[in-house]
Amino acid sequence: MMIEVKINGKPAEVPAGTTILAAARSCGVNIPTLCHHEALEPFGACRLCLVAIDDAGRQSIVAACNYPLEHSGLVVETGTSAVWQARKMSLKLLLARCPGVKVLQDLAREWAVDTKDLLLTEDRGEECILCGRCVRVCREVIGKSAISFAFRGVERRVSAPFDQEPDACLGCTACAFVCPTGAVKVIEQNGRRLIAPWHSNLEQVACKECGRAVAPLKMLAHLRGLAGEENEQAGEGVFCSRCRRLKTAAAVTALPEVKFPGPFMIP
Repeated sequence: MMIEVKINGKPAEVPAGTTILAAARSCGVNIPTLCHHEALEPFGACRLCLVAIDDAGRQSIVAACNYPLEHSGLVVETGTSAVWQARKMSLKLLLARCPGVKVLQDLAREWAVDTKDLLLTEDRGEECILCGRCVRVCREVIGKSAISFAFRGVERRVSAPFDQEPDACLGCTACAFVCPTGAVKVIEQNGRRLIAPWHSNLEQVACKECGRAVAPLKMLAHLRGLAGEENEQAGEGVFCSRCRRLKTAAAVTALPEVKFPGPFMIP
């Protein structure tokens, strides 16, 4: 079912259940967000995507990423003074936690946010803004839940169980890929893949041809298990992307030349 809404004074028709964020983007309206990712379920953590709505006279400010449009007649405004004031306050709270994060500093400059009134402590190098992307991608996409939120209030953080190396971690680095601030670090050295701050330390399989590290043995075993293959064979016959391309190119050049009797005629 299609419904009609108005975004910044312009009418739009979207499927029922579409979030305000998706509807706005489909109309070319940019709404900032750090916790949202297309591959993940809406979470509404960073509160930078706040917008003003008017639903039959009932006005409020909501997070655009997890507010579904369920009926026609809703009016959405993304650039009012109240909206920008609310977004700036959300950004200030994030800066108070992570003053040294570049993406937050860039937004502060872009939005002309005055940080003089912030009660900042010393910069302890905290980069996690608690957006939950890493937790959600591990659970929703990878299906492992190797990490999760721990503690409450100002002590809240993302952690592996008991703050030790998680047995469920495959070393896929999806958490690092979706992290918007670079808080998740991946280091590859001595044939192992280290992922901080989860304490993951995984053995990597070496390329059969050149000996370079390809991927964690645990991840290959998981993938081959999904394909119905024996996990004991996970580290056998593995090639890196470069050697795979070289082997494919060599196989193609070794093919016999095909000669056609005459020119192709296109009717």
